[in-house]
Amino acid sequence: MTWRPGRIENSIMHETAKLYEVRRNRNDFKNYLRGKGIDIGCGSDCLKVDEGEVRPWDIDDGDAQLLAGVPDGEFDFVYSSHCLEHVRNVPETLTNWARVLKPGGFLYVVVPDYILYEKMTWPSRFNEDHKQSFSILVPRRVVARDNHFLISEDLTPILNQLGMDVVRCTYEDYGFNYNAGIFDQTKLESTVAQICVVAKKR
Repeated sequence: MTWRPGRIENSIMHETAKLYEVRRNRNDFKNYLRGKGIDIGCGSDCLKVDEGEVRPWDIDDGDAQLLAGVPDGEFDFVYSSHCLEHVRNVPETLTNWARVLKPGGFLYVVVPDYILYEKMTWPSRFNEDHKQSFSILVPRRVVARDNHFLISEDLTPILNQLGMDVVRCTYEDYGFNYNAGIFDQTKLESTVAQICVVAKKR
């Protein structure tokens, strides 16, 4: 049986809805998230955009790693919040996510941060289904795991090989209390602990 990410985290925490106003204020809906898009692993928290339409993709639609049946070059943007950490194979997943993008389209991916969310502990303290971890600061050689991705050294080269250029990488810690101790702050209504990577397809 193939595991298909979806209603594990994003649909419970509503990480997408939390940042609607933030993304609107920094013009993400004008710059990246407009036209025809797909929200992979959305659960009940599908992305809402100002211009265009978004196709929700979740467990019932198929394997998020393969996107079987989705034509090449179908979308102006591919959005995924808190799904990539659940997949079996990151390079294969990104290959298919890039495949369904039009040239000039944007891949907009949000993942939990290894320091803020995982607390630099593996397996994950807060989600036993996390198969991958991601960081802006902590390199793979430090954690000594092939399923850990430093954005600059591990994730960006994969995207480059797929004909994509990273145009923005943002550390998102809105509402995060650095003095609050070890617990899952993303369960709070307005707190996130994540990384947002945006890449443009050549």
